[in-house]
Amino acid sequence: MMEAVSKVPRLVIKAIKIYKFDIRLKDIFTIATMSLDKAQNVLVEIITDEGISGWGEASSLRSIVGETQLINIAAAKELKPILVGKNPLAIHSLVQEMDAYLPHNTTMKSAVDMALFDIAAKVAGLPLYAFLGGHQREMETDLTMGIGHPEEAGDKALAIRSMGFRIIKVKLGLNFRDDYKRLRNIRKAVGAEPIIRIDANQGWNRMSAVRNLNAFKEFDIEFCEQPCRAQDLQGMRFVSHRTEIPIMADESLFSMYDALNIIQQDVAPYFNLKLTKSGGVCNAQKIAHLAEAGYRPCMMGCMSESRLGITAAAHFAMSNNMIRFFDLDSFYEHAENPIVGGVETKNGMIAVPDLPGIGAYPDPDYLKHLDEVKSC
Repeated sequence: MMEAVSKVPRLVIKAIKIYKFDIRLKDIFTIATMSLDKAQNVLVEIITDEGISGWGEASSLRSIVGETQLINIAAAKELKPILVGKNPLAIHSLVQEMDAYLPHNTTMKSAVDMALFDIAAKVAGLPLYAFLGGHQREMETDLTMGIGHPEEAGDKALAIRSMGFRIIKVKLGLNFRDDYKRLRNIRKAVGAEPIIRIDANQGWNRMSAVRNLNAFKEFDIEFCEQPCRAQDLQGMRFVSHRTEIPIMADESLFSMYDALNIIQQDVAPYFNLKLTKSGGVCNAQKIAHLAEAGYRPCMMGCMSESRLGITAAAHFAMSNNMIRFFDLDSFYEHAENPIVGGVETKNGMIAVPDLPGIGAYPDPDYLKHLDEVKSC
């Protein structure tokens, strides 16, 4: 007797809503290539004919991805006609269509991809990490310290430790003398136990990077992200082969083609994956598979997402064992939390919700005060 085969749901994307999503920061956040006082994000809601909705968030740092909030809104308007009327469960096909239509603009494509996966996991009745084939595992995030006055770095590090975080990520790249003082004061304040990782955000050339990293060895640095300009792969390879501090590719790594190039040229031993850079979960999976083939452990990183985007990233990280490091802390910089549900962190340990889908969505009362973007 043949077993009954369940039918695949035939959903249709009925509408897509776009919202400007500005979130005030507690303080000005500075990296080597820019400063910001608010996160200028975009929310996307994809609504199906069956009433199942999915949420996504676009969060870009212009000096990293070359996109702004207005660019993301324009991209969302362009993508709507491609998506409306299509089956939201055909994610790979829809992502291919978006990539063919807008080869770049990864930020907005990541928000759409996120919303599609939210819908698919809800239809399956699974939390996103389980829908992606993952399971609950321990994930410990760092907390990031932006570039500030070196003399204040020790106190800021102690404040991070008082919040229970064991890993501190420090932004560098403007001035060697200040960077050295910053790290010296942090290590003096917190002692030898906490892990310190650093991020130069393309702030150095190859020669200064080697000099700086060799000087920073005494502070027991776990790894350094993106010491050289994104396009200077040979420069980063030069640095990677001349310092004991491992190098992590970040701004140099957007696509699976970038990943393959970095592996083939032996540019860096670590990868930093971000949904924003890859264009979402679908393409991030391809990069993670290449990382596994090339023996490149990965970190799951972020831009300035709210708890919504961070939760989606945490689900993806939980589903892939090549992701060994976690930098999922951006919502700690925000002066408000407009998201219901989502990840919780205690002493740096990330707890991902077991609700169907992403398990996070914008507060409906908060949403009423946002500007919905109307298509032309």
